[in-house]
Amino acid sequence: MMTLVEINEMSPNRLVSWFMIGSYAYYRLGKRVMEDSDFDFLVQRLKECYNQADHPHAKLITEEHLEAGTGYDIEFPTIVRYATRDYMQENGLW
Repeated sequence: MMTLVEINEMSPNRLVSWFMIGSYAYYRLGKRVMEDSDFDFLVQRLKECYNQADHPHAKLITEEHLEAGTGYDIEFPTIVRYATRDYMQENGLW
């Protein structure tokens, strides 16, 4: 599972990726790739540096998502779905 230390070291673009992965795993697969408190920390960090992110999926994350701390209604791109499953399989979470 992703840890606070790893999240704290993430660039803005990596935070976007992990927001998407964490949301997809939780809301579509019913699994977690990080603890809830770690996801909350990721969201807080992303809120602080969102304007620095130039990740292609950043536009899918709205201010409302960040304020609510959830990506439940995002239409997840195929690459996010496969990246999530790959991570989960590689780390024994699947």
